Amino acid sequence: MRGLITLSLLPACLWAFSCMDQSGKPVDWFAVYKMPIVKDNSIPGVADGVGWYYLDVNKKSSLQPSAKTLDDKDQAIAYTLQQYYDKKSDKTIFHAMYNDEPYGTVSVSGDTNNLFYELFSNRINPKFRPSATDFGHTKGTLFFDKTSGIWLVHSVPKFPPPDGYAYPTSGHDYGQTMLCMTFKYSELNKIGTQLYFNRPNIYSSFLPTDMASANPDLAKAIAGQYATGQPSSSIIDLTTSAGTTFKSFAKSKDFNADLYDSIVAPTLKTDMLVESWRRGSAIPLACSKAYHANDALSIKVE
Repeated sequence: MRGLITLSLLPACLWAFSCMDQSGKPVDWFAVYKMPIVKDNSIPGVADGVGWYYLDVNKKSSLQPSAKTLDDKDQAIAYTLQQYYDKKSDKTIFHAMYNDEPYGTVSVSGDTNNLFYELFSNRINPKFRPSATDFGHTKGTLFFDKTSGIWLVHSVPKFPPPDGYAYPTSGHDYGQTMLCMTFKYSELNKIGTQLYFNRPNIYSSFLPTDMASANPDLAKAIAGQYATGQPSSSIIDLTTSAGTTFKSFAKSKDFNADLYDSIVAPTLKTDMLVESWRRGSAIPLACSKAYHANDALSIKVE
């Protein structure tokens, strides 16, 4: 009888979703810094735009260069996403992939008459439809069953593909970042609220009916609804499966202020150096504030 009980518990353990580390083992969270193209051999793949550094909850002391490139399928990001790809036809699994430059779109680098050039060079031309900038400048993937799930927040255009892992050439030139977090199912409702404020451009999703009723803000976001008016921002603590707390900041289009200067720095009660990709005109620094967010003009990994 004891053997039967043990066997009956195995499926729940096997199907628990988690971020995966560089060896394909479950890990509570990991972070990635993808280097821009650098024509040297300092780390594998850096000359081709697929070299990167890795850090996770078990290796918090420093970023470590990855022996695998982003094109390889035996590394943390690919291992993590493969869990969804293996079960993408399972109608009990929720997933959403969103990107302000979605997978499958066509852009022409340097073509000033191209919509995506206008959007992502921050040179919006009024001849293009106004709704092109309505979605949040946000990218990510999440998938959950009724036990656990992961949220991969990242900055890579046209990533990930909905049917199988591949790293896009659109992510080669510039530095990119990723953060993967493992959560219990109970945190999904709060994640849904953040998506509702951010208005992500969702290009692949499925939300089971029972999950929709239990996560109303998530259901609204998946349906294309979004927050308007006030409040125009949301600050939520998200706790990973192993107990790490991440503070999540989200804003709607009505926020009309600098995110870091207005709510991130004051909430964290610290000055900040921020490296970001701005959409729209520069916002002057408010020197009267108690905490300031200054632009980081360059970053060096040592």
